[in-house]
Amino acid sequence: MKVFMPRELDRDRINELMINVLDSEKKPLYKQVELDFTTLKFIQPAGVVALDNMIEWLYKRDVRVDFTYYTNIVDKYHPIKYLDDSGFFEKHLGKRLVKSATLRSTTISLQNVAYEESFSWLQNTFTPWLAQQLGVKKTTLGNIEMCLGEIFNNIKDHSSENIGCLYAQHYPQKKLLTFCIADFGVGIPYNIKRVFPDCSDSEALLHAIEEGFTTKTSPRNLGAGLYTMIKNIVINLKGSVHINSGYGILNVYSDKGAIVTDPFHSDGFYPGTFLEFNINTAEVEKEDLETEEEEEFEW
Repeated sequence: MKVFMPRELDRDRINELMINVLDSEKKPLYKQVELDFTTLKFIQPAGVVALDNMIEWLYKRDVRVDFTYYTNIVDKYHPIKYLDDSGFFEKHLGKRLVKSATLRSTTISLQNVAYEESFSWLQNTFTPWLAQQLGVKKTTLGNIEMCLGEIFNNIKDHSSENIGCLYAQHYPQKKLLTFCIADFGVGIPYNIKRVFPDCSDSEALLHAIEEGFTTKTSPRNLGAGLYTMIKNIVINLKGSVHINSGYGILNVYSDKGAIVTDPFHSDGFYPGTFLEFNINTAEVEKEDLETEEEEEFEW
């Protein structure tokens, strides 16, 4: 079965892509899928992660995945070149499409990270990369590192999967960091509905981010992790969070210092959990500068 990529693959079109390869019971629609990239004109980090996660999901269910794409793409703004530079084709085809393809300094490689490796990866790979990107001290990134650590905890505790697929990009001119992580576990609504069986998937996402709400007795639970992550990113870092799980989608952002939630129902189905964090890096740089000034004053 040939599946054409949408013209634009961003977070708003992820479910549109998923609906072409799996049913609502999380079963593959076909034994063989040909992904046609010739229709793709634009892709964002969210699209990279969701696409990679979908392919990994198909592989695990013995679905053959073939690729159709343009060759000899040299325009750095072409989505195929962007995917090639991210490591996408090397991961799935065992080679880069263009010899000159290389990881861009403003991105961190597309990869799968297991829970057991997550804290080492955060401390030794992600934090040093981001500190270099922003020109700040690694200690300034403690809140961001903690937020991502909570997400890995939640993947282990609640998704039934032990691995998260992730990708990040820094947009220096926009003062923006976009970090995406996804898994194809049971999804947040599945767990929430054990407590609130009659709620919709979007209502389940609202319950999931409530302070103190949990479906487990573990101190590292879903409620604490997501609430802490959202408070830090949305309030302290003036960013936003996008959660997509099952038929539910939730956007969280701040307005005049207050957390605003915007839940809605999706016609498409995401059979796990996808999260996108957008962080205002100007706030990180400001915090780093204030810390440096305080240290100089104390000295």
